[in-house]
Amino acid sequence: MKLIVPAAVANLFNVTGKIFVRGSTTTSLATAPNPSAGGQPLTLTATVSPVAPATGVPTGTIAFKDGAVTIGTAPLVNGVATLTISTLFPGAHSLTAVYSGSLDFLTSTSAAVIQNVAGNASTTTLTSSANPIKRRQAVTFTATVSPVAPATATPTGTVTFRDGTTVLATVTLVGGRASFTTTRLEAGTHPITATYSGSITFGGSASAVLNQVITP
Repeated sequence: MKLIVPAAVANLFNVTGKIFVRGSTTTSLATAPNPSAGGQPLTLTATVSPVAPATGVPTGTIAFKDGAVTIGTAPLVNGVATLTISTLFPGAHSLTAVYSGSLDFLTSTSAAVIQNVAGNASTTTLTSSANPIKRRQAVTFTATVSPVAPATATPTGTVTFRDGTTVLATVTLVGGRASFTTTRLEAGTHPITATYSGSITFGGSASAVLNQVITP
């Protein structure tokens, strides 16, 4: 009796006992331009190369990260992946490219590239509708965020109001202003501040402390 072995099973027999070792890789990252301006398109380019004795062109996906946060992914094409973004806030960003690996190649991570994003400066001022006030009387705090010359645009984003280290509210700017009303402050002196979060085109800023006095 003749034994017929399916082709798929025969293929398994062919690889039985063999050890396949995936090749090591290195990943490099380049950004352009650097430094960049807030809101300006920024191109990230990752290149994945095999480490000898491995040969071939790595395939798979690159995850681009800003610190621990993934800001985008892109497939490798001929060992290269690119991503263009314009969403980084002003400041210094530690960017890396993480290669996912494949059936043939091991994962790898690039060295960090410090991307400097310039933004327009801002100032934040804070006012109170009345000071001092009695306990349980309503008081409105208003933060005004203004551009620093030569910038002329109106800042957007959010303002966080705090009583010392305690967050009272986070309010969206409208026309460069954000207001918050409360009746919940207890008797005493409260160090109130307003902190602007910044935006794609403006750096953040914080107000001076406003000591709000609440009488019994």
